Amino acid sequence: MELSNKLALIGAVRSLGGSLLWSFTGFALFQYYRLPLTLTSIFYVAQAVVSSIAFVIGGYLADFLGRVRTMIISAVVSSIVLIIAYLINRPLVVVIMVLIQSFFNNVYGVANTSIVGDYARSFSSLVRYFSRLRVGINAGWAIGPAIGGLLYEVYGFRVLMLLGSIIPLAALPLLVSLNEPNYMVETGLTFHVNKSFALFLIPTFLTFLVMGQLGFPLLTYYNAHDGLTTFQVGLLYMENGLLVVFLQDLIGRYLKKPSLISLGMVIYGVSYLTVAFIPNFAWAIADMFFITFAEMIVSPLSQSIANTLADPRTRGRYMGLYSLVTGLGRTTASSISSLLLPYALRQPLAMWGFVFAVSLSSTGLYAILVKDIAVVSRRA
Repeated sequence: MELSNKLALIGAVRSLGGSLLWSFTGFALFQYYRLPLTLTSIFYVAQAVVSSIAFVIGGYLADFLGRVRTMIISAVVSSIVLIIAYLINRPLVVVIMVLIQSFFNNVYGVANTSIVGDYARSFSSLVRYFSRLRVGINAGWAIGPAIGGLLYEVYGFRVLMLLGSIIPLAALPLLVSLNEPNYMVETGLTFHVNKSFALFLIPTFLTFLVMGQLGFPLLTYYNAHDGLTTFQVGLLYMENGLLVVFLQDLIGRYLKKPSLISLGMVIYGVSYLTVAFIPNFAWAIADMFFITFAEMIVSPLSQSIANTLADPRTRGRYMGLYSLVTGLGRTTASSISSLLLPYALRQPLAMWGFVFAVSLSSTGLYAILVKDIAVVSRRA
């Protein structure tokens, strides 16, 4: 089996198990385990801190232990801690074990991104690999929350922890079959980040601040301002996942120039600005198509550019830093949107105009910083 297909299949299995769990974790802490909303909020703050640490440590582990070994260890430990949470099933233990699972899940992600950069030998092949990987991951996310919601209603959150542990283990034989790529490793705990990569992280942060709107901000706005039910919003997310599954591979074939990321950000900006004028569910469905279209352009290009600019000797650490910045962008998105949301309910442009401005800022920075010839030549 071709490596890109193998990684996509592994991603599909893992995301199926992960989406069963993480789609309902916060809700379960509040509703199933009866934790106050304040403690549930603290849990998400703790998760953000844990994830940030995991991205950095994951980069070092990917470089020093190896990509495949890091992925295998992370996958096994993630399943073990969820089994412990399932068996003990006490609120404090569940919180601790889920945070540990989040840590190793993010470590896995850094190693997974790094191994793609090791095997893909050109910019177009990087885009193809990341596009295929997104197809697999979104296939799991397209069906996982729906199944998880049904199981949660019938059996409660505990069974989701069990399935979240067992299902990803089904991908373990494929993980073990992966060959460790050959790469030179720069020893030492410190590493030098080249100027091109450092500058690229600036618009990257802004990009993921925009991408982070597809979650709590959009869900809450549509529910509170337009009266969409949680079921309708869930259908919008399913639309997003299914569009990626069926169209990402096709679109990825045409993403041969890094500069196309600017086009993707323009589409993102206009699509989110349009949210301010959405009158009903039907228009929300139409707008979600364009939001997803932008995502299918921006996401694989961003990962591919990051891998292209990274020093192969410290690729894991570069990808850890990249993941840290993208994670901070998503977290900042929820934080800023939480502050703007009360104003957006009265004047939608207060929130979505801000997102549009951030998109245009990112577009301009990409136009200046991303040079097709320079980026591709570094890869050659």
